[in-house]
Amino acid sequence: MTEAPTRNNDAAEVKQWGWTQTSAVVPLARKVFRKWLTKVNANSYEEDATLCFSELLSNAIRIPSPDGLTNTTWMLYPGRLRVEVRDYSPEAPYVCSSDPESESGRGLILVHLLADKWGYDHTTFLDGKGGYLPGKVVWFELHR
Repeated sequence: MTEAPTRNNDAAEVKQWGWTQTSAVVPLARKVFRKWLTKVNANSYEEDATLCFSELLSNAIRIPSPDGLTNTTWMLYPGRLRVEVRDYSPEAPYVCSSDPESESGRGLILVHLLADKWGYDHTTFLDGKGGYLPGKVVWFELHR
């Protein structure tokens, strides 16, 4: 995990993190995210935002990246929270119906139900060798 604190003139608070691509990082990421929400006085978002963030991160860490990290950005604007998670798959995320007995496949359904807005943007990433790799940024927003 790496941390890169930043400030954006349009946002009250912006925090960027790079998470190692292992499922063991998800509980830690939830804890760090909750602490950040408390620090920026955004506790009102905690339950829904933490669940949505966990779901997006859980999906993204399964997609290998050149540096072994999944990068996230948390942005608190006046009246809304936006969370972005990057991955190296150009495939669009989609909400699917899953078998009631299945242990996975419900994450985006939860994001769809809880977030005020969510979506994705196709993008490219530097590959570290002078080239580019396709990918996307999956995001959600919660409004007050």
